[in-house]
Amino acid sequence: MRAVRSGFLVSIAVSALIATSPASAQADKSVDFDLSAQSLTEALRQVAREGGLEFSAPAEPLRGKKSKRLKGIYTIEEAAKRLLAGTSLTADVIDGALIVRDRVGNDNDIVVTGSRIATAETASPTIRFGADEMVLAGQLDLGQAIRSVSQNFGGGQNPGVGWGASGVTNQNMDSSSTANLRGLGGDATLTLLNGHRLSYGSFVQAVDLGAIPLAAVDRMEIVADGASAVYGSDAVGGVVNIILKQDYDGASLAATLGGATDGGDFLQQYSAAMGKRWTTGSLTAAYERKTNSGIYARDRSYASEMPSESSLYPQTHQDSVVVGLRQALGASVEFHLDGTYSRRTSFINQLTDYGLKYEQRPDVTSYSITPSLRVSIASGWDFNLSGTYGQSNSKYDEREFEDDDLTYNAIGSYFNRLVTAESYLSGSLKGFTVRPIELVLGGGYRYNMYEEKSTHGSVKSYYGFGEAALPLVEPQDHQPWAHRLKASAAMRYEYYPGTASVAVPKLGLIYAPSADIDIKVSWGQSFKVPILSQQFQQHQTYQYPATWVGASGYPAGSTVLIDYGGNVDLKPERAENWSATLDIHPSWLSDFRASVSYFEVAYKDRIVQPVSGAQLFSALSNPIYAGFVSYDPTAEQVQQLIASAARYYDYSGGSGTSQTIAILSDRYVNAARQNIHGVDLSAEYQLDLRDTSSLTISGNASWLWSRQVINADMGELQLAGTIFNPARLRARGSMIWSDQKWTLGAYLNHVAGLEDTRSSPSVAIGSMTTFDLSARVAFPKGTSVLGGLSLQLSAQNVFNQRPPYAAPSGGYSYYVNYDSTNFSPIGRFISFTISKDW
Repeated sequence: MRAVRSGFLVSIAVSALIATSPASAQADKSVDFDLSAQSLTEALRQVAREGGLEFSAPAEPLRGKKSKRLKGIYTIEEAAKRLLAGTSLTADVIDGALIVRDRVGNDNDIVVTGSRIATAETASPTIRFGADEMVLAGQLDLGQAIRSVSQNFGGGQNPGVGWGASGVTNQNMDSSSTANLRGLGGDATLTLLNGHRLSYGSFVQAVDLGAIPLAAVDRMEIVADGASAVYGSDAVGGVVNIILKQDYDGASLAATLGGATDGGDFLQQYSAAMGKRWTTGSLTAAYERKTNSGIYARDRSYASEMPSESSLYPQTHQDSVVVGLRQALGASVEFHLDGTYSRRTSFINQLTDYGLKYEQRPDVTSYSITPSLRVSIASGWDFNLSGTYGQSNSKYDEREFEDDDLTYNAIGSYFNRLVTAESYLSGSLKGFTVRPIELVLGGGYRYNMYEEKSTHGSVKSYYGFGEAALPLVEPQDHQPWAHRLKASAAMRYEYYPGTASVAVPKLGLIYAPSADIDIKVSWGQSFKVPILSQQFQQHQTYQYPATWVGASGYPAGSTVLIDYGGNVDLKPERAENWSATLDIHPSWLSDFRASVSYFEVAYKDRIVQPVSGAQLFSALSNPIYAGFVSYDPTAEQVQQLIASAARYYDYSGGSGTSQTIAILSDRYVNAARQNIHGVDLSAEYQLDLRDTSSLTISGNASWLWSRQVINADMGELQLAGTIFNPARLRARGSMIWSDQKWTLGAYLNHVAGLEDTRSSPSVAIGSMTTFDLSARVAFPKGTSVLGGLSLQLSAQNVFNQRPPYAAPSGGYSYYVNYDSTNFSPIGRFISFTISKDW
């Protein structure tokens, strides 16, 4: 019946996509343009004339600008937007007119990541991905997109992170997808939606990117630099900002079928988006349903040593909705509303080789609502007021079976709630310097709550912030020593009643000695308050064989008791970030740009489990952990510790507590210092070919070095380049050819090799290089009955490369035999997408 139902749904979707009539509106018709390079104003006027439309545009932003040649078949709106590409201007067809607007002049028309000043150009390196780029690459959700970014690490809370990946956060609790810039953790990467916060999820308290349907997204922007001075806590590794479609006018349907050629991960995805724009506002809504089957050990030859029913990748089902509303309330007031809803269920299975089976059935529901108001209170000044209410409820249903008999069932939930209220003034301060100072001043309140069974905690903060941007030299000044010079500064103060207060600054400078080069430097401080699970997580104890944690020379059956849990006395983490960037965009090669950045993060008071990740396997053999190990505990000490714990897990193989030789204290502490530094490199070149085709070649790479010191008695631990940590080098390149109908894409992905430090000497783990291919044919709207129809075939990991071998953790054959934080078990994945735009 499931196959019949799926086939019926596909038939309905395909029929709905194909059964359409061409648009009749004059503005939607496609025109064969051939406009020479000329004044941008005149080129836009000619485009409007072709559509029989009135033309409205601001004079100042267009003054002196030249257009490129426009050749090809486009709708009026498409042609105008191609002419305006690379400017701060946007074009829309509204009520019989082609209206050009300056997005920079209106905080609500453009979202800038890394700054609250709409005219700001951040001195921190910024990465941008359009939703269409993600779709063309065969990426089906934002989680896949962020995991392809060279500056991001696939560990933490992500689907596909398998059994045996060390570290309390390196696990797949609920099949969510979280950003993890520089490998600092999902809790040290701030994820925003249209510039505002979302509720944390699960117990790791990172934001689930997978809950936002790709059909609602305009682009994703990433600032891989500390940004706490602008956004507050969590932005140590950087910021990921998801920008939704705004002022969308039309409708679209899409259906995708796909699957891994080795078996498993059969995927069905259906989405719909619609929007209506009117003179004073717009409404946009998007819905997505996505299901995929799981991948099990039986589906992969390299996992043949594992029990065949063990999960390598979760089975999931998800429904998600996003709604956005914009409405002008008179000449000086504008109201916005963003709303999200998502529910995802999944299934994960683990079997052991000694008769135990564990099943997880997480069920996650999340939603958020953010109303905001902008009031123009004086010439050049706006008052902005916004608030967010959001929550995420991650229900867990964990079952333990022994010989198919249910022996244990844990049911509960990780519940997170967010409440924010914020207001700020933004505008230009004139008369103090030659040019106006762009200024933002504001403050707000934030409340976060976390609850898990009997564990409950909350934190609230009051904060104030300010930000300024000052253009010192502009091109029209004709200075011989500078083409452009701009300075920026930000400061934020946060007060946490009864806990701490934190003040952090950030400074930026952009210097362009010529029109071809920008030199950018940023320095700042960031912070992260303890996440609520680190403070209030339940106390748990685990009994393991002593050999599993590196002990030797003890009698057979000896065990170690490991003490995990939260710590209410934790302090905020602090970091110092700086970066230097060279941007090259030669005027004589207008379609080429390149960027190289050096970055460094000095992170102190880092909250860690003293012994985590792969280091757990040498906890008793490595003397640097001696301060956290208590040898020869009495039976009373062991029993008291177990009695005080909310849960006790016995993985001793039958020995239990009778031969406990040591207690390892592994609760969270403010103990670590981390130093993270590296180099990012990106380049892109678009080559116009004959007729209307073009070839775009681009690449992005990140080299990373990171190390950690927990205390003065412990040696330095290398992080980057070791198992269950980010690779030293990640790179992605692409080559995309396109004309009026066809688009062909080829992608290369590389993850450098790692060192397996769980044994001495360490063992090398191989690198992995994969290739992706994509082909799409799209029929221009209004040209025929097929107008607006698009067909796409994508293949990821074309040569079906398998993850490089890494010995299963602890030598247990029921753990995966690869580093699942850096490599995926999916293999070759082929998908077909049909979509229709109106």
